[in-house]
Amino acid sequence: MSRTRVIIFISFCLLFLFSETGTSQEEKETTSSDTRKTVLWTGEVLSVYRNKGKAKIKVGRNSYFSERSEEEIKGILGEKPNLPLFRKPKMEEIGAFQIENIEVEFGKVGKLTKPVSIELRGSFSLAEGKPARLISVGLLVGAYGEETFYQDPARFDATDVVRNRLAKNILHPKDGKEMVLVHTGYESNGRILYEHMGYFLYGQGSDPGDDSYNPKFGIPERSSLEEISSFYIDKYEVTNKEYNKFLKETGTLPPPHWENGNFPRGKEYHPVTNLTYREAEAYSKWAGKKIPSEWQWEKAARGTGLVWRLLKDESYEFISQPQDYPFGNEFDSALCNTRESGSRGTVSVYELPSKGQSPYGAIGMCGNVAEWTSSPYIPYPGHRPNSGRFGKHLKVIRGGSYSGTKEEAKVYARDFGGIPNLLNDRKAGLRLITEVKN
Repeated sequence: MSRTRVIIFISFCLLFLFSETGTSQEEKETTSSDTRKTVLWTGEVLSVYRNKGKAKIKVGRNSYFSERSEEEIKGILGEKPNLPLFRKPKMEEIGAFQIENIEVEFGKVGKLTKPVSIELRGSFSLAEGKPARLISVGLLVGAYGEETFYQDPARFDATDVVRNRLAKNILHPKDGKEMVLVHTGYESNGRILYEHMGYFLYGQGSDPGDDSYNPKFGIPERSSLEEISSFYIDKYEVTNKEYNKFLKETGTLPPPHWENGNFPRGKEYHPVTNLTYREAEAYSKWAGKKIPSEWQWEKAARGTGLVWRLLKDESYEFISQPQDYPFGNEFDSALCNTRESGSRGTVSVYELPSKGQSPYGAIGMCGNVAEWTSSPYIPYPGHRPNSGRFGKHLKVIRGGSYSGTKEEAKVYARDFGGIPNLLNDRKAGLRLITEVKN
């Protein structure tokens, strides 16, 4: 082979190699996406008889099956009759559920007739090595799918995204926690109305002697309301296990009440507590999130506290509709882990009943452990209480705890921490937020 041919051959090989590298890089960039295998829907096992049983899927508003016909539902479930079988709380897949019969129940949702539940009958099979005793009432069946698990809040732009298109739930990429959307506007019959207005009525208007008193509470007008932009908040409080991961990755010292540097045995899913504000702050920076302000926390716990409507003269009328607890105005010790519940300690965040969730779907915002906010502990605008310790060097704490009373767990109740300072006062746990653009 001549020298010229050798040079041409080598050049061709190099060109081919570089073009292949470029193509694979391009393909890698094209195929990469913020998606992961996730559970699209779940149903709960209600009865078990030997290796057979019944499961029920509750069809809520805007859920996977809510807008589908009976034929569509049966078609979807019949396409893949072998459903994964999960064990709570970690959604561990332990086997499969073979569908043998499907019954869809319809009911009135507003003025429309929609599916409200789906009953599945079938048989169980466990994965190799799993004991038969695992098959029990309370297991979950479900289906997998590919969904976007995280959207960078910076991508949300008011010019091409309207408020009611924001995902209601996201999983944060750093700590993996599920977060729920606290949107501007208010929700009515599944639609978010007045999405450009984030008005929020905070505090209470009945006790001027309390630090939560809002002098303008009874006058819900534009000038007396706060505007809260949309944000995502952790659905559950930060747990011992999650905080322990932060400690190991950063080399941070554990709280002194953790014996031998370990969180209390068997309490990995209990909320972390007795943290200082500076410790909560360090965790939030590691997670790439923020500690909520007290008004962000309160809105996530109680909703807007009002509804509004456009009048004929194009002015807005605001109607006050505040509530005392995330689940309503009547206290229920089964929904709120305070002194009245008799638990005498924290409980797993995954054991708290979903019935006690806030209007936006956040769980555990009543009792269990108190939570730090980023707001200074100062009187509300226009309120000058006669007594009390206030100061920008103190931080507001919200939510009450298992050792406090139901009054201290009200959504507007304020406590504070920071004595002698924010570095040493071990007084609360936390949940975090991620803000989005409006």
